[in-house]
Amino acid sequence: MSITPQWLNSRRRWMALGIVLALLLGGGLYFLFGPAAEAQPPQPLAFSHQKHVAAGAQCVYCHAGVQNGPVAGLPSIAKCMGCHQNIQVRDPEAQAKVDALVRMWEAGQPLRWVKVNDQPDFVYFSHRPHVLNAVSCEQCHGNVSQMDLVKPVRDMNMGFCLDCHRQQAPEKVERLVDCRTCHK
Repeated sequence: MSITPQWLNSRRRWMALGIVLALLLGGGLYFLFGPAAEAQPPQPLAFSHQKHVAAGAQCVYCHAGVQNGPVAGLPSIAKCMGCHQNIQVRDPEAQAKVDALVRMWEAGQPLRWVKVNDQPDFVYFSHRPHVLNAVSCEQCHGNVSQMDLVKPVRDMNMGFCLDCHRQQAPEKVERLVDCRTCHK
């Protein structure tokens, strides 16, 4: 025999159902519109990776830290002007973008790129061991060479990293899944 009134049991069931539905809806919305689906953040200049790669620019030229440093790095305005002082752009629309770059350069304004892929401060990440172990840029960043404006294509969270680490050679897995590998 229950001492709880009938309406209260019914109310609890509806509340539980409501909470479950809210969690499912929230999870579904996060899956559809979460970090991996975000649009590219606004940048100080419209920069097309696709056009630069097609013109022969190599990733490591602009992202020089990727081979030996903890971060890939973002190019300075001096790096951009290193090419654009000598290269004539044929497309008038593209030339207008280069002209905006030149105006910033002449005004002494730095380029303040907004990071598209960034890790929280409590995560230690270095590109160097990944590059040394032949992990391609595309495995984490998607096919950037075909993107006009770069946007995140994956939610680079702990689960994403661990999934890859667990697929490595058996003698490496224990070290790669140890918390201290990514959290110093």
